[in-house]
Amino acid sequence: MKTVTEQNFEIIIKDCFQTILKPLGFKKKGNNFYRQLQDLGQIINVQKSSLYSKDHISFTINTGLFIPEYWLTFYTYHNGTIPDYPTEPICAIRQRIGKLKYNIDKWFDLDPSTDIAALKNETIDNILNHILPYFEKAKTKADIIQLLQDENTPLDKFGRLIIFGEYNQLEKAQVEYDRLKQDKYTFANMKSTLFEYRDKYKLVD
Repeated sequence: MKTVTEQNFEIIIKDCFQTILKPLGFKKKGNNFYRQLQDLGQIINVQKSSLYSKDHISFTINTGLFIPEYWLTFYTYHNGTIPDYPTEPICAIRQRIGKLKYNIDKWFDLDPSTDIAALKNETIDNILNHILPYFEKAKTKADIIQLLQDENTPLDKFGRLIIFGEYNQLEKAQVEYDRLKQDKYTFANMKSTLFEYRDKYKLVD
């Protein structure tokens, strides 16, 4: 039998996420909600802390922007078939709600003493006023190019270079390549990978 805490967590998933996101085209799989757009995909992941118990659940909210061209280039363990339901960890651009709203790595605690109504209201606010507006600014390739102009947008080491290259933004790819080449750690430890992307996008030294 599920505890009150487990039942309340399920209520939050249903009332705060599924009820809002399903009409917007998001498909649910576990605690993940994915929407496929023409150029990219958007995912919201509700992540439980590994330290949770049946009576105490901590969770946070992750977002991801899945860019097919990036995935096909950066990862090598596939046969060229893009996944129908990507997961947040393989997204090119990943943001937690703490970054989008709180300026800290924000986790939410749920136990028998939690004011569930207040937590639901906060969660709904997070979705409606922070996550969905962020997604509205990241719906097309042009949006992604604009997003990458912000140096605070978190990506893997070669994320900008790959996306600019795959989107045929070769001047921007050249600038990013030059920046990476000047990075001592990258040049010392990842030079061969950097040069592979240089050759792939026909950049110059």
